[in-house]
Amino acid sequence: MSSAFKNFFITFAVCLLVFGFVGLKFIYPWVSDIVNFEDMGQETSGDTSEDISGDTSEPESSAPVVVPDDYDENGDVFTAMIMCVDSKGSAVNTVFIDSNGKTKQFIYCSIPSTLKNYNEVGSMMPVGDLFATMTPEAICQTASAMTGIETKYCLRFNRDGVRAMAKLIPGASVTLNEDIIIVNPAYADYIPVVGQPYPDDYYVTISNVDGRVLLNEQLNGKSKLDWLLEYNPSTDGSEYNALYSQIARSVIKQFFASENALKSTETMSKVLKNCETNLTLDAASGHLETIFSYDNFMLHETTYPSNWETAVVKLRDLDGSYKK
Repeated sequence: MSSAFKNFFITFAVCLLVFGFVGLKFIYPWVSDIVNFEDMGQETSGDTSEDISGDTSEPESSAPVVVPDDYDENGDVFTAMIMCVDSKGSAVNTVFIDSNGKTKQFIYCSIPSTLKNYNEVGSMMPVGDLFATMTPEAICQTASAMTGIETKYCLRFNRDGVRAMAKLIPGASVTLNEDIIIVNPAYADYIPVVGQPYPDDYYVTISNVDGRVLLNEQLNGKSKLDWLLEYNPSTDGSEYNALYSQIARSVIKQFFASENALKSTETMSKVLKNCETNLTLDAASGHLETIFSYDNFMLHETTYPSNWETAVVKLRDLDGSYKK
């Protein structure tokens, strides 16, 4: 009995050695060509499209990518970088737009201004500052490299440009995080009298009504947008961009979502006159249907991942053209 067990054990051990050798010699290389074992158990950093700027006001939403059976090889494609800049030209808001008429996909990708990229001498710097040193054409080249998708146009708006764009949008609005209380500049030389109340319009208060502030609504002789863009709580007089960034973010999105009111060559003419851009009016007119497809194509709202390789793969996947 013990001899039989001994023979069985020896045979079993030999089999283990043989199968182990075969597995290492032939099977493992074959599987390695299919599965990347180095990635197992590791975190795929940047794959969550986290907004590294810390802004959580716009949750990411993206429908599954489904390339339609009626893929249109001749469909129009509009790609652009839209940015709003401060007085120094640094981008406080940047959005990559890819409206693809071939696949009927619309990508609305926010790019955090704090995201770092290489400048022309190979140094890393925030893209918000990097774009300030570049022409629209150079920005398009950088955007193409960042997204893996050829980016043809760039539109750069300053405060006045954002104001002009907001005036074109019926019902343009922003949702404030808190009430904004402004001392009316009309009382800059006002000297209060002890025991006397302040004038009724000494303070201008702007609050959400039904969850939002209508930017073009008038208040004390100005639009609420004008009041908000001129608001600066910085006691040292330095430029204040937090509220401007919030307004710009809302205005850009509402512009693309306002097809019925804005889809015209006349509107695009006004837009182009109020920004620095390489987009001509003729080109804008030719792209009208595609530009205003925010509500017609499959919408993907996302934020640029912190990892470049992840970003390229993700955006090309959402675009859908690269699946063909």
